[in-house]
Amino acid sequence: MKPSGWFSSLFKRQPPRRLQHTVFGKLVFSRHDGWINKDFELWGFKGIELLLQAGKDGPSAEQERAFRLFEGQRQRLLPRCLAEVDKVRAELGVSPSSFVITGITIPELSASPHGRLWTLWFDLAGDDHFMYGVQTDDEWLTLTGFADD
Repeated sequence: MKPSGWFSSLFKRQPPRRLQHTVFGKLVFSRHDGWINKDFELWGFKGIELLLQAGKDGPSAEQERAFRLFEGQRQRLLPRCLAEVDKVRAELGVSPSSFVITGITIPELSASPHGRLWTLWFDLAGDDHFMYGVQTDDEWLTLTGFADD
């Protein structure tokens, strides 16, 4: 190895951590975002981007438990979430169409100010301007719809 070779090897970029999780599938770690699965499936929607806000050791048992509880409430939650984003769509004066889930953010579930804030993202067919979402920080009791451009 050249004398400068050992020095450059210290700063060589390492490949991202990867993890095969039994619930969340193939995850890739990002220092800034947490664990990501860009091809997740939720409630029959495929190709969803899953973001798990967790450290390099991976998702916690509490995140897995909370997700399983959330996932099992499809019949009750999906209509409520769709109603929230449809209300925002109407307020913006955007023509009605169908929503599809495109992403979900699962928080770290800590006591920090944003440590319990879940986000479920939607796209509206035919609307290339806005992304829509629903957020909750009280285990899906209260929902807040929004649009982001």
